[in-house]
Amino acid sequence: MNVQNFLKLNSPLILDGGFATELQRVHNKDLSSHLWSAAYLAKDSQAIRDVHLSYLRAGVDIITTCSYQATISATEARDQFWTEYQKQSNDISRIKPLIALSFGPFGAILLNGSEYSGDYGPDITISHLKDFHRERIKIFYPKLADIDLIAFETIPSFQEVNAICSVLREEKISVPCWISFSCKSDSLNCHGETLIESIKLCCTIDSIVAIGINCTKPKYAENLVNFIRNEMDLLGDTDRFIVCYPDAGCEWDESKKDWDSCTGLSAEEFGTCAILWAKRSRFKIIIGGCCKTTPEYASNVRERVFEHLEKFADKL
Repeated sequence: MNVQNFLKLNSPLILDGGFATELQRVHNKDLSSHLWSAAYLAKDSQAIRDVHLSYLRAGVDIITTCSYQATISATEARDQFWTEYQKQSNDISRIKPLIALSFGPFGAILLNGSEYSGDYGPDITISHLKDFHRERIKIFYPKLADIDLIAFETIPSFQEVNAICSVLREEKISVPCWISFSCKSDSLNCHGETLIESIKLCCTIDSIVAIGINCTKPKYAENLVNFIRNEMDLLGDTDRFIVCYPDAGCEWDESKKDWDSCTGLSAEEFGTCAILWAKRSRFKIIIGGCCKTTPEYASNVRERVFEHLEKFADKL
């Protein structure tokens, strides 16, 4: 998949949901190690494949590698599913699922929660951030032929967006990429900055095919998607996708180091919200979920978004 072919896609793309929380929920995995979900690449690779397959069978078009802090190829799960699907379905409209290589922010390696604030301290400069992202891209150079996209996820600050864009430009990366910001409100990233400069900068990088949000509360998503779409339109940039995959809305209980199960949206409620996100993007969207969303959420998103796409197709 190259940049030009990706931008020619004319349908919403359904993204998978929470990966680590699915390992925890379905496979009872302990995620307390510094590698988080990536620890099971070596400990239980079958569980990794099973989570990928559960999302593919729920109807997603894109699965992300378990590489927020390390990596594994999701190719086996994708190919197994696609063989099954072609045998069982006559639907020729669905694309062969794509694989996105997941890269998290610098804060993910600090293990202090700074990935959700962007407060890395005065000693961390843009040069440090560029070195960090450049090194990881170079590590995976040999595997780039096996993936379709690179996802720079949960990026909390303009400084880190600037670092990523600089590396993409300097390394002449041609693989389609997306950048998704983590946000603490419906107008500010987690570092407290407006998104305007980040959007403008991303729109100067040819390999960035989608700009949006993740790991953000769903109550903020509609306004954020609307803002990003409007800013891109003002720049005359109508080809790029929006990417939107907020968490399920659950609150984190710091004392228990776990999610509060009494909070958050149901799969049905999440699917209803997804209609609004898709409309705000004019259905040029990669749409899914983050922490605590499940294959059921992905299935609801696909059903609701495509149902409304048919109703509004003549208005696009």
